[in-house]
Amino acid sequence: MAGLIGCGSSEDTPATSSSGSQVQVAPTAPPTDVRWVQFAGMAIPQAAEGPTSNPQALAPTGYAHNGPGAALAAISSTIRMSVAADDQWALVAGALASPGPGRDAWSIERSRISITSEVPAGQAPTVLGYTVTEYTPERAVIAIITRQPDQSLTSTTTTVVWTPPGDWRRLIPDPQTEPANPVAVLDSVPPQMIPLPV
Repeated sequence: MAGLIGCGSSEDTPATSSSGSQVQVAPTAPPTDVRWVQFAGMAIPQAAEGPTSNPQALAPTGYAHNGPGAALAAISSTIRMSVAADDQWALVAGALASPGPGRDAWSIERSRISITSEVPAGQAPTVLGYTVTEYTPERAVIAIITRQPDQSLTSTTTTVVWTPPGDWRRLIPDPQTEPANPVAVLDSVPPQMIPLPV
């Protein structure tokens, strides 16, 4: 579990305001109205940019088609897939991960382990914020910055893709072609980190 939670482009993506007009949102714009929900002992951020579909559900969906929406989807899917229990993970992966060889391989590996309880109190990593490594309207690479229980800092790289009928879904790398570890240990909080207020 600790191993999983362990420069944006200048291209802007239009978003629809409440009045229906198009507004420009920079990929590195922070989420608005951030709040936190609990899942299996982990705190997950939600905001005005999503999720909008069943936000209290096991695998909520509905994220804005912009940088903040991509980041929130990346964080939620990474955490939920990391700590979902044995009777939850298939539904979570099916709803939040993009179909493909990466998801298939992840499912095989997940079936070989057992998670039956929440992350114990005091042992859950804390999400501090994120950086936008890459962003296009079709694909975003997000580095999730977390503080571990031992106070060390890690960065977990997660890719999300815009998937029909219209939502960000986690793209799990195919281990046959991308075997690299997505988690890196950090010496300090990156200066470009977009913080997520508690």
